[in-house]
Amino acid sequence: MLFSAVAFCLIALEGCHRSQPQVVADLPGLPPVQETKDKITTEIWHFLLKARSLYNASKFDELEALADQLRNERSRFGNGSWKIYQFYEALRCRKDEPESMWQLHARIHENWDAAKPRSITGHVAHADFFTDYAWHARGSGFANTVTKEGWRLFSERLAKAQQFLDESVDFEPRCPMWWLVRMTLARGQSWNWDDYQRLFQEAKAFEPGFWSYDVAKATYLLPRWHGQSGEWEYALTLEDNRPNGLGLETYARVVYALNTYYKNIFRETHASWPQARGGFELMRQRYPESLEILSGYCRLACLAEDRVLARKLFDDLGGRMIANVWGNQKNVQNYRRWAYSR
Repeated sequence: MLFSAVAFCLIALEGCHRSQPQVVADLPGLPPVQETKDKITTEIWHFLLKARSLYNASKFDELEALADQLRNERSRFGNGSWKIYQFYEALRCRKDEPESMWQLHARIHENWDAAKPRSITGHVAHADFFTDYAWHARGSGFANTVTKEGWRLFSERLAKAQQFLDESVDFEPRCPMWWLVRMTLARGQSWNWDDYQRLFQEAKAFEPGFWSYDVAKATYLLPRWHGQSGEWEYALTLEDNRPNGLGLETYARVVYALNTYYKNIFRETHASWPQARGGFELMRQRYPESLEILSGYCRLACLAEDRVLARKLFDDLGGRMIANVWGNQKNVQNYRRWAYSR
């Protein structure tokens, strides 16, 4: 979730969040599709609003205290999302914001650094800002679509991000997000595989259950970046038995995250549905209240053409639909029609 830096945008977003659900008739004998809010996603939403409000008001002491608490507790939300990850997510500038808004963010970070020159939280947040700002200049397209000026700003801003990470390498306490921002930087700077792999292993040694590292590594290994066909899928299997890791949950998390790069990840890659299914089963045990996990599981079951499981999961959903997984009611109706057609 990305939020604007100004209060009126937060109010507008809250208004959208409170919009009334729509009900659409569906197949005979099945409950109608009804847009529903996941209570855990709503909890995250309110957390993001709180952190963003502190950031907008430049309340750096309170931001520092909150980040320290989240790191010490190693706490997660009821869908397995790390709270420290969501803390930094709350501070980001939306990709479509005008240049004036990016400059406002830059000033907030500069003031934070001036007030807290030895802050790991401030340095990681500033580095994260510059990596986002770099991609804002580059754009999200393939390399041949980037302008000469876009490449210049991309390189310049990544170098600034690296400066903040290098300066804070020995700061205490250590922050798991330091490595994640470094991995995003490394992808942009085209680090070679050996250097990237050392960074990844160092990150996982620090926090084996921080699954965003695995998503970042798989993204690095996408053919559109620095990998070859089948590489991210193979590398992911090596994490199944990591000591103190998440087991197959990590596999499912990564497949679900990278699904956005494909029309059908199981047809277009070597991703294993049995392993992803095993990971989702673990997640349903670990996070039984998460409607988002149940919905994502059901959607991937449809893509994997596992009709029996998809039907069971649709039964469990009972017509509930969350938009960030399905997009709209029509998509749910189409998938359900397929699932119940035999």
